[in-house]
Amino acid sequence: MDKVYKNIRDLASFLDLFRRKTDKPSHEERFYSTGLYPNQYSGLTSSSSGQIISKDTALRISSVWSCIRVISETIASLPISLYEKDTNDKRVTLLNNPLHTLISEQPSSLYDSFSFFERILVDLCLDGNFYAYIERNSGGLPTQIIPIQCNDVDVYVSPDGREVYYEINQNEVIPYPYTGKVASINMLHIKGMSTDGVVGKSPIESAAESLGISLSIEKYAGSFYKNSATVGGILSHPGTLKPETAKRLRASWNQTYSGSINAGKTAILEEGMQFIPRSIPNNQAQFLETRQYQVSDIARIFRVPNHMINDLSKISYSSIEAQQIDFVVHTITPWIKRIETALNQKLVPVKQKGKQYFKFNLTALLRGDSKTRADYYRTLVNIGVLSPDEVRKFEDLNSMGGASESVYMQSNMMPLDDLGTATTRADLE
Repeated sequence: MDKVYKNIRDLASFLDLFRRKTDKPSHEERFYSTGLYPNQYSGLTSSSSGQIISKDTALRISSVWSCIRVISETIASLPISLYEKDTNDKRVTLLNNPLHTLISEQPSSLYDSFSFFERILVDLCLDGNFYAYIERNSGGLPTQIIPIQCNDVDVYVSPDGREVYYEINQNEVIPYPYTGKVASINMLHIKGMSTDGVVGKSPIESAAESLGISLSIEKYAGSFYKNSATVGGILSHPGTLKPETAKRLRASWNQTYSGSINAGKTAILEEGMQFIPRSIPNNQAQFLETRQYQVSDIARIFRVPNHMINDLSKISYSSIEAQQIDFVVHTITPWIKRIETALNQKLVPVKQKGKQYFKFNLTALLRGDSKTRADYYRTLVNIGVLSPDEVRKFEDLNSMGGASESVYMQSNMMPLDDLGTATTRADLE
């Protein structure tokens, strides 16, 4: 009998090697800093050009400001609705659903729908992440979605990588209604491009070198014109000046004649002095060409066509429409897919998942000119894809009802196999 018990104990010890351990290490062992840069408290990162990059300094670059405005305002302008698939797999807009009202009208007391989605894209373009606390009623339905600054959120991941939760730290400038630990289901977290699936990468941090060059060029341009578009010069005196006299003469000259405001003034030189200018033409230093390249480089970072940030140097009117479609397909669509996925995951009730979903309407962005739209609608109506009322809806016109709700098709169409054997529609019946 003792031998049997010993065999059982040995078998239990063997099976224990494959059993999942229940004593998990503390969750603090896996901490993700969500600050914009490695030091989340400084919000700064350096570049090889010597410029310190932060969100504020990046936004001082006109191309960065324009790209973020184009992306954020474009998506914020799009209508978004809550839909449901009925038993016939037809899409129905849930206009009276509280979630539809929450997202399409007033996500929180401080943000209407436009400013809310604009804030989402601004945070994503700068920080690579957007966080918002989901406030729920006693029934678990969302009542408010409150944006949180990225630097005020810490992300924790369980050691087995299966669970994520968040911690909100209080902001001294804009107080939050809730601070402390937050379960994943109550935090709307939208990530940009990520290398770990937990937090997104900041475009500003990733492109720090390129932005540093742009800042250096802007500062050089300011200094260039501040000094009357010259790079100094030489004051030649026939005699020998004492160090104090030379220093005083230089300061007096700079104060009187340097700067664009003093350009054109007449200098009076005494005691046989001469001024030998040392100017460097802009084209010699490829100054304008470098500035032009940086505009394209920043547009490349945010994947925005140059013409949308008012750079028309290498664009033709015939290619603008194609670039507009490319912008919608390759820039706007990935962003809204990220947003839709997060909204569906965190806001739609569990029992309604797969049936109810949020979706943006991209039709307005893909509309061409009046003639193109008319030809497009005519084709779809003639082949029975759209009804006249659906066309009126796309054009933001009231429906007419009745026969306009029906789908039509050309009556002279017939199957290919019946060509030559039937002369009328009645012959096919």
